[in-house]
Amino acid sequence: MADSNTVLRIAELDFDAIKTNLKEYLRNQGQFSDYDFDGSGLNILLDVLAYNTHYMAYYLNMVGNEMFLDSATLRNSVVSHAKNMNYLPTSVRGAVAKVNILATDPDSSQSTLTIPAYTEFQSQQVDGINYTFVALTAQTATRNVSSNTFTFNNVTLKQGEKLTYNVSVTNSNTKRRFVIPNANIDTTTLLVTVQTSTLDSTKNAYVLSEDITAANSNSKIYFLEEDASGQYAIYFGDGYLGKNLANGNIVQLSYLASDGEGANKANSFTLVSTLGSPAISNVIVSSVSAAAAGSSRESIDQIKFSAPKFYTTQNRAVTVNDYGTIILKDYPNVQSVSVWGGEDNDPVQYGKIFISMNPKVGYAISETEKARIIDEIIKNRSVLTVTPEIVDPKYTYIKVYADVHYDSAKTVLNNEEMKSLVRSTILNYNSTDLGNFNSTFRFSRLQKQIDMTDTSFLSSDMKIEVQKRFEPTPNVGKNYDLDYNMPLKRGEYKNKLYSYPTFQAIDNSGITRTAYLEETPLSFTGVDGIELTNGGSGYTVVPTVTITGDGVGATAVAKIVNGIVSSIEIVSKGSNYTTAIVSISGTGTGATARATLSGETGTIRSFYVQNSTGEKIIINPNVGTINYKTGKIRLNNFKPITVDSNPNYASGILTVNIEPDTSTITPLRDRILSIDGDDPISIQITMDDQS
Repeated sequence: MADSNTVLRIAELDFDAIKTNLKEYLRNQGQFSDYDFDGSGLNILLDVLAYNTHYMAYYLNMVGNEMFLDSATLRNSVVSHAKNMNYLPTSVRGAVAKVNILATDPDSSQSTLTIPAYTEFQSQQVDGINYTFVALTAQTATRNVSSNTFTFNNVTLKQGEKLTYNVSVTNSNTKRRFVIPNANIDTTTLLVTVQTSTLDSTKNAYVLSEDITAANSNSKIYFLEEDASGQYAIYFGDGYLGKNLANGNIVQLSYLASDGEGANKANSFTLVSTLGSPAISNVIVSSVSAAAAGSSRESIDQIKFSAPKFYTTQNRAVTVNDYGTIILKDYPNVQSVSVWGGEDNDPVQYGKIFISMNPKVGYAISETEKARIIDEIIKNRSVLTVTPEIVDPKYTYIKVYADVHYDSAKTVLNNEEMKSLVRSTILNYNSTDLGNFNSTFRFSRLQKQIDMTDTSFLSSDMKIEVQKRFEPTPNVGKNYDLDYNMPLKRGEYKNKLYSYPTFQAIDNSGITRTAYLEETPLSFTGVDGIELTNGGSGYTVVPTVTITGDGVGATAVAKIVNGIVSSIEIVSKGSNYTTAIVSISGTGTGATARATLSGETGTIRSFYVQNSTGEKIIINPNVGTINYKTGKIRLNNFKPITVDSNPNYASGILTVNIEPDTSTITPLRDRILSIDGDDPISIQITMDDQS
């Protein structure tokens, strides 16, 4: 008889543990107390039992995982959970471009000219491939009789090949559900019509249902879903929610099969179809905006991320999070979106919602695309009293200077190979931690990753600079605001703000010089203001104000009212002051004042270097100001003739570089932090052998 206390443990999932449990259970039975399981045929049966138990445990664990959106790994499971949230995974999306078309026709018999829907165009090669684009809607232009031309402006082209699919409704398809036989369908281009029968050519257009509360038994709507095979399927109403189809009806589908993101950046197009009758041979297609917004089908991870957020929005934009979710779903050409209300903007603008998007390709979205996003994606879901505005992201670039100490006895790599490893580490940090809105730069995290790059690395010293880029208008004096949005370090004689590359500027003698910008050393130690502590009395003439201390150049003037000193105003702040004493002398007595030293602001100057002597000559001692606390820099009436060409940045781009006064940099609103891997001087590495 078995011991009544003997039980079989069933909590194990590992094969060996399951088999051991079976053996222990049998050994506790009287019949098998001395049995040699490993050397008997029963060992094979125990293997079978253990494998069967292991398989069932694994299967049930996988089934349990597939029951929840977070843990599901099969696409059809993830899609099914998303469907319960009324979320439709995004299909392949064709790239969209805008063009102008000029057709010249000397045959005056045609007074109007129409570009039919689905007129085909071919793009120039993008990565070796020519893509087909089509005009989604027909457009008509009237002849210009003086030039015999037809002009079509801002024609929207969508990438893809038009396909059609017809299917008859029969008794065998009682669910009125039809699978679309193409995995690359762009569902935004799907057009659905229903013909009454083969004998009756009457057709009715059906539209995608977006609000079932507005549907009734006669609503000509269809529903769209992704099925278990990964293809899209449409189905129709049941006679209560939407009009039911009748036997003999013919469902006609037309759509574009697109190549997704491959066609992005196409910027030159040629007409493939013919226009007019007779055909016009002289047709010029000019690009208004390059193709953009093409994307692949939504991945499993993207569905998991977007479905719960979309569920909370209920396909309407009320909160700032709603706007971000809707844009990420319907415009997948962006990596991240930042949205904030006008009350949080700088400056405040009530009644507006601001949206900034970080595109997957390039640095900003074209004005044409911004208008399309607002008109086609946002406006019909936005609160009526709120005006949406799309603004470009503002990039702040981080330059990294790394001095790595290593032991050459612990590595077979040479100096350049180790530099390459460090550079890869820095760029990997950029791709994982930076490059999107709300991505925070952490000095210690990057330095730790550098130290862990190779076992031969002993330690590292690191310095960073933050950089803003702008394109000044040549020969025009303008104000430029550069907002770093972080505290900036006050410069000294060696480590201070500087510009790159050089630019051409005119000095005080009217001579063109190769110039630079720099922070005026210790300019932040000037006298920022004078606080009057006692107005005194008996002053019949404006008294003299004298400022003495360890700096130079500070001057001020006093004002009197009825013999009393009423105020003292700074004329020049001076520089290099760590202490300053204010003296007031004149016909009266008793007036006293106290100097307030600068702490938050500094000045920027321009200069050139005298070739013959190497002497630094100041062109303008006050080109701009720095607010070290807020990180805002303003260049006042800055008027370079031109920015000098260089191998690192695009023509006309001037950079301003300065050290931050914080080791953790958190961007705000439309700011993005990035280490530019395409900039050869953004990462500078020195290897120091300590062996």
